[in-house]
Amino acid sequence: MNEINAPSPQPEMYCGVTIKPDKEEKKQIRRQYMKVGLVILCNVVLFNIVLVGILYIAGGFYAGDFSSFKAMKNGTSLLASDHPALWMVLSCVVPIISEIVSIILGINLTKLNLKALITRNGFTGKETAVTVVASLGIQTFAAVLVSIITAILSQLGLSSPTVDLTANTSSLAATLFTYFYACLLGPVLEELLYRGVILQGLKKYNELFAVAVSAIIFGLMHQNYQQFILALMLGAVLGRITVKSGSLIPAIITHIFVNTTGVLSGLIMQCADNEAYKKIASGAMDTAALTGLSPQFMVVVVINALVRYGLLFAAIILMIISIVKKNRMSRPTPAGKSRGWPILAQSPIWYVILIAYIFLTFIEPFMK
Repeated sequence: MNEINAPSPQPEMYCGVTIKPDKEEKKQIRRQYMKVGLVILCNVVLFNIVLVGILYIAGGFYAGDFSSFKAMKNGTSLLASDHPALWMVLSCVVPIISEIVSIILGINLTKLNLKALITRNGFTGKETAVTVVASLGIQTFAAVLVSIITAILSQLGLSSPTVDLTANTSSLAATLFTYFYACLLGPVLEELLYRGVILQGLKKYNELFAVAVSAIIFGLMHQNYQQFILALMLGAVLGRITVKSGSLIPAIITHIFVNTTGVLSGLIMQCADNEAYKKIASGAMDTAALTGLSPQFMVVVVINALVRYGLLFAAIILMIISIVKKNRMSRPTPAGKSRGWPILAQSPIWYVILIAYIFLTFIEPFMK
């Protein structure tokens, strides 16, 4: 008697799509995630090894000492202190080159239609204004959170270099170039890379997953915990508006506003009392110890605080309204969930990226 074969179980379906991808589809998705990972790894290597290595070689030539890596690094520090204007320009040129190369590589690898993302269709001025206000409020919340974390770390005897977006040189050309990068070119390039190449390369199956991954990488890219906190939260907001609108323009506008207000805030405080501002920016003076400083500086500090906390209050109100109206991104389907994190976790290149960025962001700064 012939043996009767039992029918093979049918894959579980959701809206006509298998919940779990088959072997061939997993391979295709991993290949796509690998391409996006290669773009990120390219940016990491270019910024931290190739271009910074060139700066160290320049430092070796400047000091005339190639005897060791440390000697070249010291030569770079000497170059920076002797020629601050040149160093400021070089500090901007390094990320510009690494981001442009990574964007070009990403467009070619992922076949990104960048032109379709630079469009006015799909968003309104009102939505963009709401995103700007919410992001500026997040900027204040992140600053408060960083202050708390910094205070805790200082009690543990840990410190990390602070970030100052204002230029410190008498060269007008270098100053203008630095502010041009910080307030305009930097935001544009970062949006093209993180909400353009990376987010679009990951969002085919699960938009929420793509927004989360792009926000995490955007935060880690800054390579210090202070900016990581703001960039992570800001990246989530920028990713959300990009997915909802189908355009990079709202994210670019918002990013420009956030960076510019940070720069302007520092400039105004610097003009009011440069020495006091330098102490605050370097962490040498706690904002609680500002009594006794010049009246104009105190006025600037108070006005700055009122504006910032006003924006934070407005951001909280907007968030409550969004929750009440259920104005949020649609949740991923079961099929989308199985094609996001589970498959990304099977891509070795992403472990390399995370290990590198975690070291550069949370370990290396505290070793200096």
